[in-house]
Amino acid sequence: MRMWALRLESQQQREAPTAVESPRQLIHPYIAVSRETGVDAAEVARSIAAKLGWKVLDSELLDYIAEQYGVSRLALDYVDERGASWFHDTFGKWLDEQLVSQAEYVSRLGTVVLLAAQHESTIFVGRGAQFVLPPEAGLSVRLIAPRKQRIQRIAELRQCSQHEAEKFIEESDNGRAEFVRRYFQRDVADPQLYDLVINLERTSRESATELILNHYRLRFRAG
Repeated sequence: MRMWALRLESQQQREAPTAVESPRQLIHPYIAVSRETGVDAAEVARSIAAKLGWKVLDSELLDYIAEQYGVSRLALDYVDERGASWFHDTFGKWLDEQLVSQAEYVSRLGTVVLLAAQHESTIFVGRGAQFVLPPEAGLSVRLIAPRKQRIQRIAELRQCSQHEAEKFIEESDNGRAEFVRRYFQRDVADPQLYDLVINLERTSRESATELILNHYRLRFRAG
């Protein structure tokens, strides 16, 4: 992560004059993966990355922000893809200097996403990356699955009860929806926002990977 950050900073310095003139021309092809809680989004993203030779940025985005801006990683987790807390955003910095307001986080997140896309082709998982980057430069994908299937998967991953898994899914999905609605004025579940929507009920991770790759190659005429 440190070496990646240093390369980003170096490239940003070299390309600063050009970036001011035409930032959209500097964006490499990208794939943005939106997901419902409990689907295999990270695994699908890694499978695609392995075939394309790209980087995947999921929670790594938070690692970079924490290191680059000298803020607590735990503080970023508190505001990452969650519903906003009026008390936290209003009084948080006054009560604890280590806290980060959600507005600050989104601003820094947007900067990091743009820098990453300017540096190399990347697969972004969640966090509204598709709304930060120019749509013509990338492919936007939404991965969904039946609620029952997602509850079962979360229960297995978190080793918790079905009830706890259901509560986790509801809170996570609601938080992500509010996050996107508040900062990007979009409904994250709107299928018209995506180039491709894949239901993983009867589609395997491997098949989903191939569907996304084929769609990307058709659109961008990649080899």
